[in-house]
Amino acid sequence: METELILYMKREVRIEWEYDGKPDFSSGTGAYASEKALGLLSALVVPLILLYVLWQKDPGWSVVEWIVAMVIALDISGGLVSNALNSCKRFYHTPPKREEGKLGVWLKHPVLFTVCHVHPIIVYWVFDDKNWLLGLLWYGLLLGSAAMVLSVPLYLRRPVSMLLIMICILTNFYGIEPVPLFEWLMPLLFIKIVYGHLVREEPYRK
Repeated sequence: METELILYMKREVRIEWEYDGKPDFSSGTGAYASEKALGLLSALVVPLILLYVLWQKDPGWSVVEWIVAMVIALDISGGLVSNALNSCKRFYHTPPKREEGKLGVWLKHPVLFTVCHVHPIIVYWVFDDKNWLLGLLWYGLLLGSAAMVLSVPLYLRRPVSMLLIMICILTNFYGIEPVPLFEWLMPLLFIKIVYGHLVREEPYRK
């Protein structure tokens, strides 16, 4: 029975860490068309919902505020799903290749990649500057959570990341008051980085 189960699992699953082709820092080099489409379409979800909410509430934002909000919404919405793609898991959890250049070295470093995500600082500074320290606090919590995930053995990283995401969601509801209309920011950013980017998982292929 055990031998049959092993044969069944091998027949149904193909795991592949090798890839080649033109560097793709968005969907991961070698991504299938379906993976790319999923990442691109998901980038529209948060912006479209945000536009609908803004149409109802009309916050009176300036052009700069609109641009900042939409850019962050696009990045979070698309990045959350893209980071979970098998192609991205393969790409970001293997050593950088020569053709990926310095950008590849930078983006494939889990700490440096996380450090680049200053979204909470920007949002609080632009939309709620009186409470900009809260943005700094959220940024510190993001970095601390990333450090915690990276400090535990691989077999614990997924559950630890889920624990930290749960704490983030509860903190967002009952602890640190979010910027109005950006209640989604920190939970989705934590899912994108703390789970999606930092947790190494097997990259499946067709």
